Amino acid sequence: MNNEAIAKLLKLIAADPQKWDAYQKLAGLMLQNQEFHAAEQYLLQAISLKPDLVELRLQLANLHMRTQQFKAAHDCYKQAIALDAKQANIYYLDARALKNLGRTQEAILRLRTVTKLNPKHMQAFSECADLMLQAQQVEQAAALLRQAIVAHPEHAHFHYRLGVLCQQLHATDEALACMNEAIRIQPDFAEAYHQRGLMLQLQGHSQEALSSFSQAISYQPMLPVPYNNRGVILCQLGKYAEAISDFRQALQLNPGYASAYCNLGLALYENGESDESYQCLGTALQHSPNHAQARYYLSMLQLARGEYETGWTMYEARWQMFADPQRPDLRLLWRGNGSLVGKTILIQAEMTLSDTLQFCRYIPLIKAFKPNQIIVAVPDALFDLFNELWAQDASIFVIRQDGRPLPHFDVHCPMLSLPTAFSTLLDTIPAALPYLQIAERHQQPWQQLLGPARRLRIGLNWCGDAGNKYDALRSTPLYLMAPLLHMEVEWHSLQKEFRREDHIMLKRFPMLECHHPALTDFTQTAGLIMQMDLVISVDTAVAHLAAALGKQVWLLVPHQSHFRWLQQREDSPWYPGMRLFQQGPEETWEQVIDRVHQAITDRLAGH
Repeated sequence: MNNEAIAKLLKLIAADPQKWDAYQKLAGLMLQNQEFHAAEQYLLQAISLKPDLVELRLQLANLHMRTQQFKAAHDCYKQAIALDAKQANIYYLDARALKNLGRTQEAILRLRTVTKLNPKHMQAFSECADLMLQAQQVEQAAALLRQAIVAHPEHAHFHYRLGVLCQQLHATDEALACMNEAIRIQPDFAEAYHQRGLMLQLQGHSQEALSSFSQAISYQPMLPVPYNNRGVILCQLGKYAEAISDFRQALQLNPGYASAYCNLGLALYENGESDESYQCLGTALQHSPNHAQARYYLSMLQLARGEYETGWTMYEARWQMFADPQRPDLRLLWRGNGSLVGKTILIQAEMTLSDTLQFCRYIPLIKAFKPNQIIVAVPDALFDLFNELWAQDASIFVIRQDGRPLPHFDVHCPMLSLPTAFSTLLDTIPAALPYLQIAERHQQPWQQLLGPARRLRIGLNWCGDAGNKYDALRSTPLYLMAPLLHMEVEWHSLQKEFRREDHIMLKRFPMLECHHPALTDFTQTAGLIMQMDLVISVDTAVAHLAAALGKQVWLLVPHQSHFRWLQQREDSPWYPGMRLFQQGPEETWEQVIDRVHQAITDRLAGH
């Protein structure tokens, strides 16, 4: 049929070469036969006869688009616009050509024109927002989507997309309102429920976030991400068994989902299943070798197992986990293998006071590398203690870590990277005690106040900082110490601060002498500790301080303990002589304290 039609059209043209529409029809037939060059020639002939006809320019432009001649297509669309500047669709088509040419900003301008000429053109709004986001014009994209919503108030996806952008722009109230509106318009909009859950989670509304994730799952049960995110909320609520179920479901739907493996590993660990947790975190890294969270948490499990050779190196992933604007350029990081002769090295405390007290032991060892100076930046709470400790050592300069500009240095090493720099293994831990000392002038007032010991003198520390993530696991209520406090022992509180319930209990335990008004800093606490025969403490900075001062310490360790205490041990290679009372998987604190009671009884019998 095409051949007959072509023959007829050629006869028409032969009879009348001015029949432009015959050329146009021939071009159409050539296109059907995919004879693009011939189609182009016929269209050019038609245009030469009818140069003001927009339709012909558009046909030629569309042909160029089909053959991926985007520059030629753009030129044709420009000519069409010059002939008729009010056809919104021509601007839209030209935007596609410009987009293919990589001329994003010009494409955006074309699409903006479309939305002005024809606000009902939904695709133009959507594609313009896409291009703006590609160009990282987030605020402009949000403004455009607000215009789209005015033109299309019942289009759920515009509300949804604006909500996502508002969240990026920290306009959290507007973001949540947009998601709610998207859900109102489209009640089965699973992704909107999911995004709303993320927003509510960030705002700390855990139960509402949980409900929103559940609604997302009910409408789209085959999407793995909502299960993963609901699992995260369940972990935050301490519902580990339910979280584990969600993470497993996410992995069933997407077996390569590294974050779900990582989260499953964390949930299993918190649920007391550390062996499978170890495996899951390892699997996460098989799927995503640079997954910072998986590397960080696996490193702590490795360190808890005593796998120091790999664990310390992997623990460097904490830098990706915890942003620190004060952390110097990692290119200046000292890794233990570079000369320090003539150089100044900065050692910065990080994490907790306990970490600083544990790992400051490495600082004198750096002197073997003969640096010009060692600058040690520590929290204000420890400044006086360390400043006095090294006051007579001209090579060590202690500064406060208070956000002020750092003095000049050549290289640096965060304090928790020192075990890596020194290639520390279990049998090479620098464990000579004491490595902290306290001046006699800080001890004398306590000696005068306490006088000679009447019986075994024990310092007690039963709780730490309430703001610590794991405080509920490590701290114990004072009333649980009642069996100990009724023993024939001289008891002294090492607590600097008390919780509200402690004040009530202290009235019931007059045998526990409290000294908190005088414990103004760690030097005072150290002075008091030096008067003790024994310190019994939960896992706080006080325990590290006492052990570093060379005092005997009995440590009450929760079942889910910090990696520093290793797994299933009753001693610590970091503090020779320390005794660990580790809580068993099903053991209550009352049972642990019963064991401590027996140990004190045995010691008293030994005396």
